[in-house]
This record gives sequence, structure tokens and C-alpha cells, in this order.
Amino acid sequence: MYSIYAIVNPFLQVMLRNKGYSYEIVGVLLSLFEIAGIAGPLLVARHVDKRGNMKAVVLFCTVIACMGMTVLMLSTSLLITTVGLSLLAFFLRSLMPLLDSYANNLFNGDSQKYTLIRSFGTVGFVFFSLLFAATKQPDLSSNLSIGTFALAISGIFILVVLGWKREPKQRGASIQIETPQAGHWFDRAFVVGIFIIALNRISMSSVSSFFSLYLVEELKINAISLLNALAAGSEFGAMIIAGILIQRKKVLPVHMFIASGVAMMLRLILYAMVPSITGVLAGQLLHSIGYGFFHPAAIFFVARRVRRSHRTLGMSIYISLGTGLPAVLGSSLGGLIVESFGYRTLFLSYSFFALASALLCFVFYRTMTTSPLEEV
Repeated sequence: MYSIYAIVNPFLQVMLRNKGYSYEIVGVLLSLFEIAGIAGPLLVARHVDKRGNMKAVVLFCTVIACMGMTVLMLSTSLLITTVGLSLLAFFLRSLMPLLDSYANNLFNGDSQKYTLIRSFGTVGFVFFSLLFAATKQPDLSSNLSIGTFALAISGIFILVVLGWKREPKQRGASIQIETPQAGHWFDRAFVVGIFIIALNRISMSSVSSFFSLYLVEELKINAISLLNALAAGSEFGAMIIAGILIQRKKVLPVHMFIASGVAMMLRLILYAMVPSITGVLAGQLLHSIGYGFFHPAAIFFVARRVRRSHRTLGMSIYISLGTGLPAVLGSSLGGLIVESFGYRTLFLSYSFFALASALLCFVFYRTMTTSPLEEV
């Protein structure tokens, strides 16, 4: 899955620029991509929670996402590009919460076991990113080249899923804690936490949407895959450490959210104030804390703050409202900022969202540390 993301995440914005669209249009299209990516996980997740059959749903989503990529790379008009983007986002973004939910159900919410499995996603992302860097592929000037690589890796993913066992119908043991909100499938901390996550992810949207263009156009650096591999590689150890610490109850998710917010703020300030390979390298290494600590904490947080019967929906809300919607807002505004003021203003302004997410953790610390709905 993350091998597919090694193509889509860094090169999607390049594909749009290759079509001759302005920064503003690229920002709008990336926002539409995120909007479709919000709707997909929410609708698909509730279907899986109610009816199961996750394997068939994963296969279906992958095939339709491939159709979307094909339409995108061959499109000759803005309308067709929008259709391709929408299909790709709706179904590709639906896959991640399905896999996260499956892994959490399989291990009964064990954060240490989840992060061990999730770390293989990082391995896939890094391996293909380094492979692309070493072979100087795909051709950044050719959407056909970029899309073909994405389709080839998706084909491998489909072959693996065909041999995947269905999710066990037997629900693993899970200790439900009775609280005054026992009638709800989520608690108050879940709502607050999603808002904190959203602020953090708005800051991250400046990287996910414009970092590749920043490298190529501002710094004249074409090593997109190599620098993305550096960031992903740095998260590997941090993610495993975070999983161990959380599972052993040495830290709580809120502590990881604070660390992530501070790291994201520093990362964006480095991009803005040190516009060189040195600043980029330092910023990419901060991804270890900004995302390596953040993602395991967010997954564990959701698993504890929603009931197991709604876990896939909870994961989808994290993906859609916690990361997708902020990306919509961040991409839309970011395109306008880059067009009018440049990359330095973009990164500096978005660092305030990261700072705000860390500060809100302190403001709502008591809420974020209340007893969970599910003890895992």
C-alpha cells in the first residue's frame, strides 16, 4: 500500500503541473482530491463495519483507483482530470483506514504489534523511493511514466490481496469501560483529539501538497524520491519506539501529539528560513517525530476512544476529517499563498497551525487523559 503511496504522494502535484496548470489551479485540484478522499473512507468504512467482507472491498477499491490513475494520466481537459482525481482519491484513500482497522482488530489494539506491521509500510515506501532515485525513474516530465509505475505497483498489491485471508468473524477480547457516555460509540476526548489532529495536519499539508514543487522550482533540486525516502526512513525507528512506549503506558497519545506539533513547527521554520539542501535535510529528519510519533499515537488514540463495533468508522473519521479535510483547506489556501507570496510565507504561516495543535493539547489535557471507552 505504501509503495503505491511512494508514487502518488510526491508526484501527483508534479503530474498536475505537467499539464500546465497554475499554482492556484493545482491547489484547487489538490483540494478536490482531498474532498473526494474525505467522502470515500467514511462511506466505505461504515459498509465494512456493518457487512464485513473487507477483502472484496479492498480489491474493488484498488481496481477503481487504478482506473482513476489511468484517466488522470491520459486526460486532455480539466474536466477529465477532475474525474480521474476524484476516482483515485475516493477509492485509494479508502484503503488506508481499512488496513489500519484490520491490523488493530487482528492484534486487539496492541500498539506495539501494530507499529511493527505498520513499519513495513515505511520499508515499502523507502525501498521504492530509493529505487526511483537510483534509476532516475519515473520520468518527472511524463505523466504516462509516472502513472505506469503507479499501476504496476498497484497490480502487485492486488496479487498480494488475492491471497489475503478474510477478517476473522470472531471479535477479539476487548475490555469495555463503563463511563457516563456508555451509550455513545465515541467519547468527548475523541472529538477534541480529532480537532487537535486536524490542526497538526493543516501544517503538514504545506509539505504534502507543495514540498516537491518547492524542491524543483525554488531550490532546483530534482531528488524528490531520495528526499522523501530520507523522511520516511527517519520515521521507521521512531514509529516502533512510539508503539512500544504507548503500549507499555510510558506515554499517552497526547504526549506524542505535543512532540509532533513542536517538531512540525520547527520543520516548517527550517524550510522557510534555511532554503538550502541543509535546511531540507534537517527538516526531513524531523519527520521522524512529526509523523513517526504522531501516526501510532493517533491510531492508538482512535482505538481507545471509539467502540470496536465502530472502529473502521473511527479510523475513517481520523483519515477523512482529521487529515483529509485539513488537507483540503491547506491545499486551497496554500496555492494562493505560493502564487502571491512564495514558499517562505507558506511554510512560516503554516507553522502556527502546528504550534496551535501542541498548545491545545495542554488546554484540553484533562479531557485527553480521561478513561477511554476501550482499554487495549
